[in-house]
Amino acid sequence: MQLPAIAQCRSISRRGTMAAATLGLAIAAPAEAQKEKAAEDPTKIATKAGVSYSDELSVSGSVAFGAKFKVNGRVSESGQWSIGASYLFPVAILTFSAARIELDSGVEQTRYSLGGFVPLTELGLDTGKWRLFVPFGYSHTNGKQPSIDIDQNEGFPTEMSSSSGYVGLFSIRPLNEHITLLAGGNVTNGTNDFSGYSVGGGLSYHLSGRDTVGLSGNYIDNSFGQRKRVSVSYRHEF
Repeated sequence: MQLPAIAQCRSISRRGTMAAATLGLAIAAPAEAQKEKAAEDPTKIATKAGVSYSDELSVSGSVAFGAKFKVNGRVSESGQWSIGASYLFPVAILTFSAARIELDSGVEQTRYSLGGFVPLTELGLDTGKWRLFVPFGYSHTNGKQPSIDIDQNEGFPTEMSSSSGYVGLFSIRPLNEHITLLAGGNVTNGTNDFSGYSVGGGLSYHLSGRDTVGLSGNYIDNSFGQRKRVSVSYRHEF
């Protein structure tokens, strides 16, 4: 039996409303999931701004475009910088980045990398109160090291380059409602006898759901030189 035209229209309207509501929930779900992630979670897509100080002042930030894509950047007083873009996949976040830093030895190191983080929970592992991630990737590094010509008493740069892969482990562990512990490290190995490692750790204190202050330290040791930093930071999430 055919429905009257008005009844058919109402049925179609109800189905359209239900479909729109379902689509809205599907779109909103990833965004809500991102909001529930810890501020320190490297897979979180969010718009943030922050400042940090070690031996100089740095400003950093990220801008989210939806629930899966963001761009990131950082710049310091001395001109050291990093810039990148991240895309969130179901089981990992993938990031392309470029950065320039200066090691304690005076080497200027420029790095281009493609890598990301895999949350171990996405692989079905129960990590308890620890939130564990595997950082991984490929990078190409150029280094410029000053050297001294004894006869001329002048400095000339020595250039080095290497392509390498890296892998490591990063962890976050909430200690209570306000304090979170962070720790991690990675190892790298590449061409031209390049090798190295980095380790770091710190504590975050959540002033609110959007404001975080932190104290952290990190150490880098590779074929280009070493770098150690202790920094304090503040970050706001919009």
